[in-house]
Amino acid sequence: MKNLIAIEWMKLKRSVTMKVILIIYAVTVPLLYFCLGFIEVGPFSMPDYIYEFPHSYNFVAYIASYFNLLVGVIIMVFTSNEIKYRTLRQNVIDGLSKKEVIFAKFGVVFLFSVLVTLYVLLVGLIFGLLHSDDLSQIFSGFDQIGAYFISVLGFFTFAFFFANVIRLQILAILLYIFSTLIEGLIGLAVAREYSQFFPLRTFSNLIRNPFFEMVDPTVDGQAIPDQFILGQGWSAVFAVFYIACFVLISYWVIKRRDI
Repeated sequence: MKNLIAIEWMKLKRSVTMKVILIIYAVTVPLLYFCLGFIEVGPFSMPDYIYEFPHSYNFVAYIASYFNLLVGVIIMVFTSNEIKYRTLRQNVIDGLSKKEVIFAKFGVVFLFSVLVTLYVLLVGLIFGLLHSDDLSQIFSGFDQIGAYFISVLGFFTFAFFFANVIRLQILAILLYIFSTLIEGLIGLAVAREYSQFFPLRTFSNLIRNPFFEMVDPTVDGQAIPDQFILGQGWSAVFAVFYIACFVLISYWVIKRRDI
C-alpha cells in the first residue's frame, strides 16, 4: 500500500489546484479563529474561553468544517483527471491490478482526511496552549477532533464518489460545489426533521455548534419546545453508513467500468 500511495502522490504533488486550496485552508482557518475574539455586536462580545481547552478544539473544528467542501475539490480534480487522461488504464498496463489501483485511490482519500484533521488538531492545540491556564483539559476536547475526521472523510468520499459517477469533469465539479445548496433546496420540500438525515447535512451536523451554548435556550422566559434533532452520536453512525455506501458504490463503478 505504501508504494501505491507513493505512485498516487507523484501524480498529485504537481497539482496547482491542490497547492492553492491547501494554502487558502491553512491560512484562513486559524486566521478566522483568531479574529473571533475581536467580534463585538452592541453589548455582546466573545468570551475569553473560546481559545481555551477544551473549547479550542470545538471552535476550530467548527470553523474548519465550512471549508470541507472546498478541500474536497482536490479529490474531485484528482479523480476527474484520472478519468479524463485515462491514467488508471496506464497503471494497469504498467503491471498493477485493478484492485490495487482502486485501493490506492481510497488510500489517497483517507490520507488527505488524516492530514487535514491533524492540522485542525494542531491549530486547536496551539491556541489552547497559548491561552489556557489549566492544562488538565488538554485532552478532553479530542472527541470533536474525531467528529471532524469523520465529517471530512465523509465529504472526501462523497467527492470521490461524485467524480466517478459523473465523468464530465466540469459538470462534476460544478455540481459538487453546489451540492450543499441542491441538498438544501431538496430539504425545503420535506419536513425539516427529515432533511437532517441527508448525507451532507449529516456530515455537517457532526460538529457541534459552539455558539449555541452562548445563547439563552429560552424565548420570552419559556423553554423552546423539544424537536426531533439527531444527536452527535447518531450523526456519526449515519455518517459512517454513508461513507461506507460511497466507498462501496465507487468501488463497484470503477471495477465494472472500462478504464
